[in-house]
Amino acid sequence: MTRHTTVIASPATQWIAWIERYVAAQPNRFVRGKCRQAVERMVQDFPELRKACGFVHWAIPARAIQDQHWWCVSPDGIVVDPTAEQFQHSLVELRYEELDLDNPEDRARIPIGKCMECGGPTYPTSPAHNFCSELCADAVMEEYT
Repeated sequence: MTRHTTVIASPATQWIAWIERYVAAQPNRFVRGKCRQAVERMVQDFPELRKACGFVHWAIPARAIQDQHWWCVSPDGIVVDPTAEQFQHSLVELRYEELDLDNPEDRARIPIGKCMECGGPTYPTSPAHNFCSELCADAVMEEYT
């Protein structure tokens, strides 16, 4: 007598399989800079997930890193990150910090460019959008006047 068993994949299993297919389809599995695109596609395929954005905190030897990032969140609050593979060399567990883009204080924390003097990040609240600080702005003005 042959028994037939129906296997029902849990949502988490389906998400993991989707992520693997997505990452494998990228040239050399390179997903850096593709997080928003991946999240948009994943939420389209799994409407129970919601989009989240903010920062992911991770580390490599002698350096803690905070990157702007997009990921999904399940109905029970679990982070489902289709491009987490880009952080595979992190020495610490990834920590996700979600921002509310409708909140002006949160939005002001998102870098909008790089300082023309030192290369550091600039923000909407920077003294001049091309510089991270008055010190850097003054240094450039001094050089060209």
